[in-house]
Parts: sequence; structure tokens; C-alpha cells
Amino acid sequence: MDRHETTGVGWFIAGLGVGALMGVLFAPKAGRETRESLASGARESKEFMAKQSKQAREQLNAVVDRGRDQVKDYAERGREVAEKGRERWSNIVDKAGTNDSERSYRPGSDETTHSRSAAESES
Repeated sequence: MDRHETTGVGWFIAGLGVGALMGVLFAPKAGRETRESLASGARESKEFMAKQSKQAREQLNAVVDRGRDQVKDYAERGREVAEKGRERWSNIVDKAGTNDSERSYRPGSDETTHSRSAAESES
């Protein structure tokens, strides 16, 4: 049994050695080149992210500006509608006030009648 265990461990160590040798022989770049490549990739990623965040910020600002303009438009429309409503209400109140000035109060009665009716009943 010792023989099988030694053989398995031997093959394992041999495989590690061959793998390390192949890795060194077929490595595309030296350590310094790899570090420079990684640093360059990191710089490019940073620049890309800065560009993307600037674009996103510009788009967000455009959306906020459009929203602000819409809110202003809706507020202005609301003011216009409210003013028209006030004018109409004033006209209604003015007409009602004109009708009320034609009415008179009869003492002893809780009813309000037209001045003409009161004048006719007194005659």
C-alpha cells in the first residue's frame, strides 16, 4: 500500500511542477507588464465610469428641469382656472345682490318678498 500512496503523491508533485513550468513558459506578459496592464485597465474603467456618471447626471438634470417646467405650467393653469372661477362667482354674487336689493323684509313675517309684491299688497 505504501507503494500506491507514494506513487499518487509523486504524480501530484510532478503535475504541480509541470503546471508551474507551463505557466511560466506560456505567460503572455512579465509581472511588471501585467501590473501596468492592470493599472491601465483600472484608469480606463475610472474614466469610463466618470463619463457615464456625467451623462447620467446631465440626463437627470434634464428630467428635473422638464418636471420643474411642467409643475410651473400646471400651477399657472391652476391660477387661471381659479381666477375664472372667482370672476364667475363674483358675477353670481353681484346678480344675487341686485336681486336682494329689490327685495324687502315684511315685519311680522319670516319670508322675504319682492318690493313690487309688497307695494302691490299695500295699495
